[in-house]
Amino acid sequence: MSDRVARTVELASIAVIGCCVLFFGWTLLQNLIHFRAMAGALLLLVGGFEIASIRRNLSELSPAGRIRATRDAAFLVAVVLALSELLIPQRWIAGACIAAAEFGIVLELLARVQPP
Repeated sequence: MSDRVARTVELASIAVIGCCVLFFGWTLLQNLIHFRAMAGALLLLVGGFEIASIRRNLSELSPAGRIRATRDAAFLVAVVLALSELLIPQRWIAGACIAAAEFGIVLELLARVQPP
């Protein structure tokens, strides 16, 4: 029973994060512009972790591994778009970055909801 409660809390937490990204993602991206060097360095670090995660998940050769690799690819696209927003701020880049992050979060929810 406690495993089911923990899983429900985890799914609800991911859904809340998705709502926060949806409603406050643009504000976060605009605030990153004020700290370009630090934000760029951290985004490059996260991008490196995402590339390693994609490679690890693709090596599993299972449907769950492919879903996780697709999720990581969506997050990598969001990181690249956030870096682009730092270099050349455009309105469409922020929207595309938020959409990529939301797609990754939805894939994370779907991966966790599927039966084992």
